[in-house]
Amino acid sequence: MIAAMALWVGGIARVRPARLGVPAAGVAIVTTLLAVHDWTGNLAPRWVPAMVLVVLLTTPSARVLRSDQDLLRARGATGGQVLGLAAAEAVAAGLAGGVAGAALSLACGFSSGSGFALVREIVLLLLAGTLVAVLAILPPALREWYFVPADGGPPWWSPYGLDFILLALAFVWPLFGWAGGTMLLWRLVELGLRKGKRVIGGVLRPLVSGLAGVLALSISWRSALLARSVVLVALAVAFAISTAFTKDGCGEAKVDLIASLILAAAAAGPSFGAALNERRRDLLIVSTLGGKRRQVAAFIAGDALVVGGGGLIGGHLLGVLFVFVAGLERVPSPHGYFGLLAAVVVVSCVAASAWIARLAARDEVSDLRDY
Repeated sequence: MIAAMALWVGGIARVRPARLGVPAAGVAIVTTLLAVHDWTGNLAPRWVPAMVLVVLLTTPSARVLRSDQDLLRARGATGGQVLGLAAAEAVAAGLAGGVAGAALSLACGFSSGSGFALVREIVLLLLAGTLVAVLAILPPALREWYFVPADGGPPWWSPYGLDFILLALAFVWPLFGWAGGTMLLWRLVELGLRKGKRVIGGVLRPLVSGLAGVLALSISWRSALLARSVVLVALAVAFAISTAFTKDGCGEAKVDLIASLILAAAAAGPSFGAALNERRRDLLIVSTLGGKRRQVAAFIAGDALVVGGGGLIGGHLLGVLFVFVAGLERVPSPHGYFGLLAAVVVVSCVAASAWIARLAARDEVSDLRDY
């Protein structure tokens, strides 16, 4: 079994290096942030949004997981074997990213201990990095194997009101309030995109004229997919806001600001591009029915506007909420930082849109069977 796991991980690293490289890079960011902060004694750490964002960003694509698991089913794999392979993948990515993050922390002087204390800190960082990779890889793999995931619809917690419950418990632990605020934002964005076709059409009409109604309907159909992208961008912006408006006296603010820009670019770029890639079938249908390139570009631009604009606005609200419930000390924000953050989100969204538009232009009618 161990040999099979090693072959599986080696095959993924060779055929799809991003499958392991993306979570490893995310783990490296998290472990670096943990090394910078006093992460063992803070009850309301500022880096938690970054860790949650890394978990969400590094989750494997449902399409990739489904294709891999279909192959494993055809070869007679059991649920335990699939779990073992996913665990091996998570451990490999977690250890690789943890080693990179620990090495970066040592090189930059973030881990300044010595002797047993330094070894203990490195071991804890490796364990934390592995945990982040496990949280990113194992739950989606198990969900795809044992359940039939819904293609859309509201978040699973919305019928139970978990977001409101956590917000009410904010006075018990500040992170409850932050988690509840994130879930509430997800609920509101998904509901607004699903039910607000008229409002969305009115906002988009000056940009796309006669296509506003069709585009609004398309956004409504894909509300769950777009809501996830909006929340990912919002989490990155919230981490940046909580970093820029607070201080803890240890001089790690610059590291947090750089990390928040990287995460914002990843959320609005590769992650949004992956979400747009799921819509290439829709874009191909539009082209097949006689849609022009300008009209296809309008569909992509509409999604980019929703994700970029919604993520920036929602992220500012989440960041202010986190600063408020955590009771962090406020300081003047760096000059021009929010403008730079917005520029990073906009440029990343535009780059992802251009990439998908280029791929969509190559699609043929025969490609419909591949989606």
